[in-house]
Amino acid sequence: MEVIRQNAGIDIAKDSFVSTLTFLLKGQIVKHIATKKFPNNQDGFCKFYKWSMALCVEDIAISFTMEATGIYYESLAYYLEGERARIHVLLPTKVKKFAESFNVKSKTDKIDSKILGQMGVERVLDIWKLSSKIYRHLRTLSRERQQIVKERTQIKNQLHAEEHCGDPIKTTIQRMKKRIKYLNKQIEDIEKELTRIVDKDDYISEKVKKIISVPGLGFKTVVAVIAETQGFINITSIRQLNSYAGYDVSIKESGKWKGKARISKKGNSHIRQAMYMPSWSSIQHTKTYKIFYERLNERKGNGLIAGTAVQKKLLGLIYTLWKNDTEYIDNYEIKKAS
Repeated sequence: MEVIRQNAGIDIAKDSFVSTLTFLLKGQIVKHIATKKFPNNQDGFCKFYKWSMALCVEDIAISFTMEATGIYYESLAYYLEGERARIHVLLPTKVKKFAESFNVKSKTDKIDSKILGQMGVERVLDIWKLSSKIYRHLRTLSRERQQIVKERTQIKNQLHAEEHCGDPIKTTIQRMKKRIKYLNKQIEDIEKELTRIVDKDDYISEKVKKIISVPGLGFKTVVAVIAETQGFINITSIRQLNSYAGYDVSIKESGKWKGKARISKKGNSHIRQAMYMPSWSSIQHTKTYKIFYERLNERKGNGLIAGTAVQKKLLGLIYTLWKNDTEYIDNYEIKKAS
């Protein structure tokens, strides 16, 4: 059998992962050679790499394909990067569309690993690049901040309800106020740490300063976006970025019934959360976005849809300014990033 290409498809879960080694043979024939399950830890990574190297054909490059499943894929991707392997990390929506073309009705780890292996040998995929450690630290801190802000909002709502009920309990109110004060201090500490990390890196610091010249976009928002995208290292277009963030449009149709177009929300929710408030601020303070919002709101009759469209435009603007290393100029159409 003459092997043209070979790929290890990897379906990753929290505690384990399943891999299928797939060959593309002469005549465009796909053959799955072997499937095996490994623990999702350093020992499992080592055994997996030895297993794949033992089964693969020498003198033909092997690549590894996996989904961007939460954070579970990262440790294995970093390990393979250390072995100087060719790695493809794909958006789940892209893998799903590929799987749908085969009309596969069952879904198991083994089947998913075979689909990823076949995708790896049949398609030309982008090579995954390892990001700088600084982006991973920024992401951890940014997500921690988002979680604490969410917790603080919940307690503030509870405090408001308790203060305005018929028989408020003073001790409960006091404890709530103490918790809010404590959370405020934690948020302040995280923001100082984020600022300190960014200021230490001249490359990131200069780019962030240029992007926050956009009305409505602040330091915390921009840092959250670049942290979640790891400096856009594996993003090559605004369309890809929208899909990664879950802003891509999903349409469901069946026969004569036609559903409404909605954003998929299948991407990175942390980016959408970070972009929510800045979009409304931009609508209030920027003529360009105010006109865009009002025109779309008038046509759609839905303020939330129009607001989401502004989020997409702002996210695309962050990407463009970052890639082009330019400052924002109001009412000026910036060329798309290459």
